[in-house]
Amino acid sequence: MKILLTGGGTGGHLIPLLGVVSELKKISKICKKVPRPCGTMEPANGKLKFLLITPASDFNQSISEAGIQIKTIKAGKLRRYFSWENLKDIFKIPVSIVQSLYYVYKFKPDVVFSKGGFASVPPVIASWILRVPIITHESDIVPGLANRIIARFASKILISFSAAEKYFDKSKVVLTGNPIRSDIAKGNAKNALKFFKLSSDLPTVLIFGGSQGAQKINELVLEILPDLIEKCQIIHQCGDKNYDEIKNKISKLKLKYPERYRVYPFIKEEMKDAYALAEIVISRAGANSLAEIVALQKPNILIPLSTSANNHQPENAKFFAEKNASLIVDETVDNSQDLADAIFKLLSDKNLQTQMQQNLLELSPSQNASRKIAEKILNI
Repeated sequence: MKILLTGGGTGGHLIPLLGVVSELKKISKICKKVPRPCGTMEPANGKLKFLLITPASDFNQSISEAGIQIKTIKAGKLRRYFSWENLKDIFKIPVSIVQSLYYVYKFKPDVVFSKGGFASVPPVIASWILRVPIITHESDIVPGLANRIIARFASKILISFSAAEKYFDKSKVVLTGNPIRSDIAKGNAKNALKFFKLSSDLPTVLIFGGSQGAQKINELVLEILPDLIEKCQIIHQCGDKNYDEIKNKISKLKLKYPERYRVYPFIKEEMKDAYALAEIVISRAGANSLAEIVALQKPNILIPLSTSANNHQPENAKFFAEKNASLIVDETVDNSQDLADAIFKLLSDKNLQTQMQQNLLELSPSQNASRKIAEKILNI
């Protein structure tokens, strides 16, 4: 069975694909050993082949290492605001459709799984022209323009939150949850203490701004860092482009307890251990971060990106806050002291942490969204 994957060139779109692919491979192995009980989920030829069509990206290496073939296209971005980049990108769209037509025709997939984003539109259109069944997944509560377009061509529309159903044809919608990295729940706090060289006597706060970091979160954290490390220890993923600047600023702070602050441009395999050790998590309100927070039931503070497309991060955060599953710090209104107050409030209130964990558990539509999505792909 051949499965075509599509997704934008960021970790937010590509990392969840790895979780789905992992589950597809697991199901395939089971079906080989037990032919008939697998029913309609049995791969047609007993072997799965994958192809990802996506723009060039720093994350493509991780995809290749997972055994997935990659073909890159010159995808133009769909913007609903004025930008000179629109003039350049408008010419990329027909080119990327032609490129996709060639790759799809040559690969001859049995089904397409789109994780959304502007880069998914050309492969989806090409697949629709060639009459290949399409499944798409929407991670956020408010879908972006690209996914609204893709949904028109899709046989099934998978969603992470029930609140997103109203934006689509309800006859196509299936609530699955959001796929996460398959190993994220396998973290070990003791391994984290050893790797990050931290103390077991202090609470740990994990801070990150998505796969590419977040400049505003970094700024807020550095402003209150001397106060934070008086009461807790920090694991901070700041993003590759911000790392050198942060290291330079830290050297000038002359921290009283520098060993309590660990900063990294990007945390890879050790992220699961960082989650296991963390008492609370501070992050953006992107769908993947929220999915991991939900899966692990981590007490959390969200700092949604105010300029996110379709205002999807503030809407995601608002939904979580209304369910009493998160605290929110608004980067357009609140300052670093507001963030510090929220951190100390959550660290000191164990009842609040417990209630937040219970509410997060109720938000999870599936204990294994990747498995549920994999089954839908194979059943198509």
